[in-house]
Amino acid sequence: MPTTALATDDANRNTTANQPHYLMWFRRDLRLHDNTALTALCEHANSTNAQVSAVFFFTPEQWQSHDTSLPQVDHIARTLPKLAQSLAKQLNISLTVYVCDDFAACNDAIIKICTAQNITTLMANHEYEGNEIARDEQVTKQLAKHNIEFLRFHDQCILPPKSITTNDDSMYQVFTPFYKKWRHTLDIGTIQAHEAQTVNAINKTHASTPITNSDNIANSDNIANSADSKEAIEALGKKVVKDYQQRLQDAGIINSADSYAQLLHTRAEYPAGEVAACHRLDQFIADDINNYDVSRDVPSLDATSQLSAYLTIGVISARHCYIQATKALDKQHASAQADREHQNSEQGDNKDINRWISELAWRDFYRHVLVDKPELIRHQAYKDETDKSISWSYNQDDFDTWCAGKTGVPLVDAAMHCLNATGFMHNRLRMVTAMFLTKDLLIDWRWGERYFMQQLIDGDFASNNGGWQWSASTGTDAAPYFRIMNPFSQAKTHDPDGEFIKLWLSELQDISASVLHSEDKLRKALEKNGQFNHLDYPVPMVDHKAARLLAIAAFKT
Repeated sequence: MPTTALATDDANRNTTANQPHYLMWFRRDLRLHDNTALTALCEHANSTNAQVSAVFFFTPEQWQSHDTSLPQVDHIARTLPKLAQSLAKQLNISLTVYVCDDFAACNDAIIKICTAQNITTLMANHEYEGNEIARDEQVTKQLAKHNIEFLRFHDQCILPPKSITTNDDSMYQVFTPFYKKWRHTLDIGTIQAHEAQTVNAINKTHASTPITNSDNIANSDNIANSADSKEAIEALGKKVVKDYQQRLQDAGIINSADSYAQLLHTRAEYPAGEVAACHRLDQFIADDINNYDVSRDVPSLDATSQLSAYLTIGVISARHCYIQATKALDKQHASAQADREHQNSEQGDNKDINRWISELAWRDFYRHVLVDKPELIRHQAYKDETDKSISWSYNQDDFDTWCAGKTGVPLVDAAMHCLNATGFMHNRLRMVTAMFLTKDLLIDWRWGERYFMQQLIDGDFASNNGGWQWSASTGTDAAPYFRIMNPFSQAKTHDPDGEFIKLWLSELQDISASVLHSEDKLRKALEKNGQFNHLDYPVPMVDHKAARLLAIAAFKT
């Protein structure tokens, strides 16, 4: 009996030694369903009877340099144990998570892992930011010296960068024509999700023992720690989040009380994992998408998809969102055709679903712009001449007042309180607060862009940069400089009863909406001898009408 067992073990070891070994490098694509690189790797492994392993790197120093928020790091850490469990159970792939300070250490670790474990093929999905591109180019060269191929796939966008261009093959500078061509390309083509296949059964022998020998690799100078089981990854993630929180506190970026409250909120509002993300999409399509065109601009309503936090770290794919939305669109078209009365109604045009699809297109658009203009990652404006012609303010006190939500402008302050407490801000309010900072205060948009990244759970460079430059009138297809949002009229239109304002600014509970929505009335009510001058709420820090004229003059000059 012992002899037979030994013989079987020897046979298993020989089989393993002779098998090709492939590696999946997870980055911002923490899912199984519709993961382009993962699907390709599993298919390739099954055709060659190869083993498959997977890795992910925590990079705290790199994250801090990129202003990655604590809620987002926590979201990643909470997602990884679920990803590891799904990979093992559904695809028979083991995930090992390492802690490296930065991308340079990451690359060194990849080389050591690949050479130590006889990896012949490494696969990953493209990332489009500058440091990420440089990292991948460097590791490609290093792996080539060992005859290891590094294959990357386009996965972040529904349609990959450079696939939607003008007739002269240049990038669109305006969203509308981009969207028309983007939509036409999808309408006449076929788009489908990528389904990864379970890796061949021969790997099941090794499912409980990760092939990447993390103990040996972790002894390297550039790796602080590693974990390769669901429980160990969860414990490591908690340690990384705690250390990152301390790192940000030491740098003065956050304070302990606010960051703790923020984490409690994001953990409750954004349960981790692919199942949770897909469930949220299904709920949105079932309950809210048919009212999206109007309700999306009302911050007091929970009527948006709330999927951005999941899209940012790749727990759900934009393709899957598009496919499910078009299914809902087809379903409503079929219903309209069957019901003549419905067919003739406004709903037959389905503005709501199409509006949400256009938001997915905006996400693609800003990534395409980033690939076309990589200098954006280096803090350069899309309209560089316009940006350089403005005498931006760098008044730290004014900026701190805006960050703290103490400007005296109720909608702006409520939005900033919401951001600081929850790690999220409604899209309409992102535009209002950004335009107030860049137009009413004329503070450099880069300051606001960075602050949002440091706070948002869904912070994403391309979309965040695009949004801030839109508000500052320095970006592609930006708001014309003379169209400056009035935060009081915006509140009157989108928060008519002051419901959102009073939720976040309890000191204004007794002030009527008619006063909250009028700068003149509010100023009089708060100034000395005013009806509400006793409240712990400041008088508006600037006169919007006067600030608007100054901003227009600055841009004209």
